[in-house]
Amino acid sequence: MPLYSIKMRASKGDLHVSGAERIIPQADISSAVSALTERALHHGLGRADFINVKMEEVAPEKLQYLDALPVSKRPADTVEETYKIMKKMLCELGLEAKADALIDLLRHNHPIRGAVLYDVATNSRLEPDHERGIRVTYMDAEGAASNCSGKNHFREAIVLATKVVNAPGIIAELCLSDDPDYLVGYLASLKHGYVRLMPMKEMGNPHGGRVFIFDSTKAKAEDAINYLEKQRVLVRGLPVEKPANPNPEQIFADELKQLKEQNLYRSLRTMDSEQSKYIEMQGRKVLMLASNSYLDLAADTRVKQAAAEAALQWGAGSGGSRLTTGNTALHEALESKLAQFKGTEAALVFNTGYMANVGIISALCNSESVIFSDEYNHASIIDGARLSKARIVVYKHNDMQDLGAKILATPCSRGLIVSDAVFSMDGDIVDLPALVALGQKYHLLTMIDEAHATGVIGKTGHGTVEHFGNTVRPDILMGTLSKALGAEGGYACASKVIIEYLKNKARSFIFATSQTPATLAAALRAIEVLKEEPQRAQNLQHNVEFFLNALHAEGVEAYSPTAIIPIIIGDEKSALQVADELLANGVLAPAIRYPTVAKGTARLRVALMATHTEAELSQTAKLIGAAIRKYKK
Repeated sequence: MPLYSIKMRASKGDLHVSGAERIIPQADISSAVSALTERALHHGLGRADFINVKMEEVAPEKLQYLDALPVSKRPADTVEETYKIMKKMLCELGLEAKADALIDLLRHNHPIRGAVLYDVATNSRLEPDHERGIRVTYMDAEGAASNCSGKNHFREAIVLATKVVNAPGIIAELCLSDDPDYLVGYLASLKHGYVRLMPMKEMGNPHGGRVFIFDSTKAKAEDAINYLEKQRVLVRGLPVEKPANPNPEQIFADELKQLKEQNLYRSLRTMDSEQSKYIEMQGRKVLMLASNSYLDLAADTRVKQAAAEAALQWGAGSGGSRLTTGNTALHEALESKLAQFKGTEAALVFNTGYMANVGIISALCNSESVIFSDEYNHASIIDGARLSKARIVVYKHNDMQDLGAKILATPCSRGLIVSDAVFSMDGDIVDLPALVALGQKYHLLTMIDEAHATGVIGKTGHGTVEHFGNTVRPDILMGTLSKALGAEGGYACASKVIIEYLKNKARSFIFATSQTPATLAAALRAIEVLKEEPQRAQNLQHNVEFFLNALHAEGVEAYSPTAIIPIIIGDEKSALQVADELLANGVLAPAIRYPTVAKGTARLRVALMATHTEAELSQTAKLIGAAIRKYKK
């Protein structure tokens, strides 16, 4: 039976989107073409507007059969650690003097369609066309299934790598995928086999590259290029996909066991009282040093009374989504109050802060958009960006120079800059004036997440805009009702146009039963209390300054301009021991570990309240200092 080579190349304007190879029997042509076309139309880089499919017969005698490279993997905790591993392997190939330059070429070279052919003998690039690069074609796995529309990065990469390292004069291949959602790359050589390396970049980063390391003393460049671009190859002996586990739950049990061994297992604590500065837990009275109820409004009698009265008047639940039967006067009163409080034209409430971010971002952005996101942004922002199918560009934490450079390098007609206002694990504050200025300069929407800013910063607790003197305002102020305001829910404050758009496009708003009357009434009353008693926010800010000074007096390094004070311990085990020691002494300050924070930066995440006293904070600082001296390595 004759075999046919099918090559698909897809692009969107000048951007290469997808490419794939198949060598298959005639009977599979129809299904293969359909699958490859679907792949081009549903790609992380966007929907292709040009798809080219080329098909030609392959004579059996022109096929070369190669054994697949053996596969191994070298996972790391960080991107930089991954490249240290890659450098070590390059040194093992006798490339000590070239390793840094090769890695830099992989990570930072201007994107091209194919691969760089780098000659280590002359330190020069040998591709005839530097914009096109070297395109490896005519290859597949022996007996490959052709009816799968999803991309199997792993198997396709092994096929390509096997062909590359068998080409004349090739020492190794380095690969970094341009798929923004795929963080795994590899080094391949006859010495090492196919070594999977991860992570090679941050999630959402679309940069990719491929470098063929060549030695012109071993072969002619034209012979290598001719082999890579014209030799028909089938690769045999690829790793077999694992069969389905007859006990699917065992997979989860094994992962849970591993988490326990790594001191990363999480469990629930049961509180036996309302959330205030003291709580009842396991039959003990404990000082709460981890609550997001920064102003202690979750336990405020007036706020609780408003919730109780609303439940009696309006019922326990809302009965439907806002766009069907679940819209009440309470919803509209809260939105009016929020818009007034934040100084915007309109507002919209969501059931949670998480749902607000997911709904706002996925509604305002699409596959034509670019989202510029701070590397420390909350998970809800990250998930909203992924759901939008936009191109995601991650900039260095609160680094406006890096943000500006990445905006220049990624021109777009529709874009969003999004950042936490107060970062939830470090407590630092976004550089709002610079962020807004960049948005205005490059005609991008700007959005900040004020979950940990409202009630916490600003002279009267109004948040980030007030903190910066009411001189700048982003297009969207997102926030929560569940932290300083002590209730539950999320919101967006923006122009009337944006709010109306969200009502019609935000799926987490449209398809969710609306908030209960009790939570709405509690949030309404909490805003009123904050406006009536701005000294609550001022007390909180005083407590931050006092507690930091008390920690420093104990030799504990800590800094924060907000109520979130990270105390870095380092390794996960020590952080847990410090937290347990504090709990034994009547203070709840949980350890925060990977993956919430990077490995090696496990910490106590202290969250202060306006009602903490100086005596309580002074004693707590002493306990923290003693525990750290006892357990920190």
